[in-house]
Amino acid sequence: MREPLPDSPSEPLTVADAQDAVAQAALRRNDRYLREFIEELSICPYARMCREQDRLYRAVFLQSGPTPLAVAEHVQSLEPLTQFEIGLLIFPNFGGPGLVGEAHPFERFVAETRNQYGKLRRPPPGFFLVAFHPAMPMNLANPDVAVRFMRRSPDPTIQLVRPGVIESVRNPGHDRDDLSTRIAEVGLRTVRSAGPEQIASNLSDIHHDDRPPRTS
Repeated sequence: MREPLPDSPSEPLTVADAQDAVAQAALRRNDRYLREFIEELSICPYARMCREQDRLYRAVFLQSGPTPLAVAEHVQSLEPLTQFEIGLLIFPNFGGPGLVGEAHPFERFVAETRNQYGKLRRPPPGFFLVAFHPAMPMNLANPDVAVRFMRRSPDPTIQLVRPGVIESVRNPGHDRDDLSTRIAEVGLRTVRSAGPEQIASNLSDIHHDDRPPRTS
């Protein structure tokens, strides 16, 4: 059964207070995911650099039903903050507190957010938007599908990437798709070498770290 996209405009989108326990737990899980998986296995060529140079923006949103338009407007509001090259919008309560659900509804939500964002500005985009989710499938058949496994973040997350970041790491004469393919190919080789089952176990441990009790 397909879960409906959250479309109620009644719940405003606000960044969680830094002292909120749920937000702090989500950030700790994200820290582990970035350091123990993305950086440790060199999944992303610019992740460590952005973090160490304080060019990473992170925000936690506790709303269970944010609207794509509200998120798109928040993304647009970040465009003038040029000190940030990568953004991570984390939604630990997406679909309901303590509920994880399948990845597909969140991917549809991100696709609609991307669509709304495109309507707010003229091309080119200020950010590329990518969906990350703890239930991404463990399919390592080829780089194109394996990249979703590498996006198995501990909480539903939207990654924001400025086009300039991609330009800075791609080889001259190659386009963005070539770079994405190369990153996926390197990531797949790394995951296979390290052991997919062990990595999946490690990611599951991160996902359950300081997780609030599941609600019905």
